Amino acid sequence: MKKILLIFTFFCFNIQLNAQTADSVSMLPGTTLDVYYNLETGNKDTVRNNNWHIAFAVRKAQPPLKTMQAATILVNDGRSVDLYKSNSMITDWNSFDTTGWKTWPQSFNSDSSWDIGAFNQARNQSNPFDYGWGQYNMTSKDVVGNNIWLVAITTSPNPSAPKTLKKLAIHKIAYDTMWIFTFSNIDGTDSTTLTIKKSDFNNKMFAYVNLVSKTVIDREPALSTWDIVFTRYKSLVTLFGQTLMYPVMGVLHHPNAVTAEYSMPNARSFVPDTTLKFNSKIAEIGWDWKLITTTPGAWPVKDSLSYFIKTGSNKYYRIYFTDYYADQTKQLIKFNKTFFSQLTGNSELAKSIETLKIYPNPASAFVNIETVFTKPVAAVNVQLIDMTGRTIGSETFINRNGDFNVAVSTAQLKPGIYFVSIEADGVKASKKLIIN
Repeated sequence: MKKILLIFTFFCFNIQLNAQTADSVSMLPGTTLDVYYNLETGNKDTVRNNNWHIAFAVRKAQPPLKTMQAATILVNDGRSVDLYKSNSMITDWNSFDTTGWKTWPQSFNSDSSWDIGAFNQARNQSNPFDYGWGQYNMTSKDVVGNNIWLVAITTSPNPSAPKTLKKLAIHKIAYDTMWIFTFSNIDGTDSTTLTIKKSDFNNKMFAYVNLVSKTVIDREPALSTWDIVFTRYKSLVTLFGQTLMYPVMGVLHHPNAVTAEYSMPNARSFVPDTTLKFNSKIAEIGWDWKLITTTPGAWPVKDSLSYFIKTGSNKYYRIYFTDYYADQTKQLIKFNKTFFSQLTGNSELAKSIETLKIYPNPASAFVNIETVFTKPVAAVNVQLIDMTGRTIGSETFINRNGDFNVAVSTAQLKPGIYFVSIEADGVKASKKLIIN
């Protein structure tokens, strides 16, 4: 076929090239820390996770779909805080009877969504005004609480340690601006009523409460600063033939992110394409990238498993774990991450475009760019990029099929290292070019 000689016009356009980065997260024994991690910057915000018992959502409702995010209440079940719903109404506060409380329905936080806490699990899902702990009142615009809750807490890391019992009444969310709730000892002593103004927690998900110190804690970093959090939470785990809710150390993703799991022998080198199935389950990464062992030290990590995260800013990252170590002195997680500016399209096209050839290389006056398309493509974009990531030339060809062969003038380029990038229907490939 006849070659096309391109003489690029020069202009600036920034792109990011893929680069793999090794990183690690260090946590205290027993996972008494949460580490909020920013995939782009590598920044780590580390906070204690054993200083709170319940947490109240502080994000605003965005009807009609995002109302749960405004009425969620969590329990710190990863730190052995247990929650039980009684049949007693708030009006029965003074006569509340805890006889047989261990047989009451116990609730756990969802590991699928930040918007379904333990207090929300009993909601009537066919009723959009029911939030599990209370109902929305269309006249007052408040969500009004109903039942008394029993919270069983311990300061010991041992789940079987004796519990301190508190009774709790969630009175209401006043017009999506303020939480009002009361808690006390079972006999009514040491009663405390607290209010939480949502406006005091802008750009956060939750305000946290310690029922022993009777304090409200601002412990989260801003939502705009993190993508995943290394934390301790309860999940269904099968141990010794028995499936139960069990505290695990795992990774949860940001409420605006989506994640896909990829389990294949090439997991650590796979370039993300449109065959990936992203979902919003916050524990898609979760805990089971490692194998549970009962002895202190290094735990086996699955080497044919990686995860792809699309952040709220529409950036893609591949992450896979390389080491996990836990003993009585420390806990260490090592992982690799790679940034991708976009998905690469379908895998068939990705395989074909990987046949990209450039020659001569090194070059001086011109360079040939060749590849083969196994299917018609709507457009082919060829770019010449310098070492700073600046696009110094670009040309687009419409409706291409089969052999693709162009000649690019390089006589105007200074000696050095460049990159030739070709993109077709979202699939990218690039090669290094040396100019003499």
